[in-house]
Amino acid sequence: MSSTHVRTAQPATHEPDLVSDGYDAFHQKLRARYATLPTRLRQIADTILKKPDDIALGTVSSLAADAQVQPSTVIRFARTFGLNGFSEMQAIFRERIRSRSTSYGERLHALHGEDGGPATSVAVLDGFYHAAIASLDALHHHLDRKKLEKAITRLVGAQRIYILGLRRSMPVTRYLSYLLTKMEILHQVIGLESGMEEEAMLSAGPRDAAIVISFAAYAPRTVELFKELERRCVPIVAVTDSPASPVIPSTGLWLDVMEADFQGFRSNAATMVLIMTLATAIAERRK
Repeated sequence: MSSTHVRTAQPATHEPDLVSDGYDAFHQKLRARYATLPTRLRQIADTILKKPDDIALGTVSSLAADAQVQPSTVIRFARTFGLNGFSEMQAIFRERIRSRSTSYGERLHALHGEDGGPATSVAVLDGFYHAAIASLDALHHHLDRKKLEKAITRLVGAQRIYILGLRRSMPVTRYLSYLLTKMEILHQVIGLESGMEEEAMLSAGPRDAAIVISFAAYAPRTVELFKELERRCVPIVAVTDSPASPVIPSTGLWLDVMEADFQGFRSNAATMVLIMTLATAIAERRK
């Protein structure tokens, strides 16, 4: 399971734990320090967060060119995060590609015990339990409370709430719709089984609001529909995992959720708790 604990690093100090913990640990550390980075280092961070695959397959020069900085700045960036240099940072992104490309069959095989036999049900339960707890701890400690209040205020005043979340976010959108239905709050889900996503938001406008839920590697269809909502001037609250996420609205109102995983199976625990909070707070304030 990827660690959600953020350790403080000093420049040019090697941190083997960051390397072994992998992309999630590096990603979380980068998000935590993003706002305090100098301008040039933030340019590199933006490039890394937007094009992680390019980092895995590129070079120091190609990253520097994309970020519009000198190659020496890339090395300084890596050392700022406790890595020895670009090669060590690149190894983290290459491992991300390898782990991401595993099929569900391969993930299930990874659950096998050291003797090659199937994992016990208790071991599987423990793995998912600890991933969920880590996700909830990260949400509790790192969620921006002021942004949460702004999001609730925006959604409370909406004539209709549109909900967009595909692929892994689909169960979350379904449950949010269920909650809003029970609380008699007018809403519209975009992109379930109908295949009529654009038609679902024909009436969407500035008097409405939308909740867009998307996580790396960001479903392209979600990004397309998000842009259409922006074009229609619909106020948006994004639930996502990176300051460089392609679904953060122009207003900058987004809620940060970082889910841990167990053997490649990523939790939805923190996202579920967050949307339960949103739905309940909206209903309470509308009373």
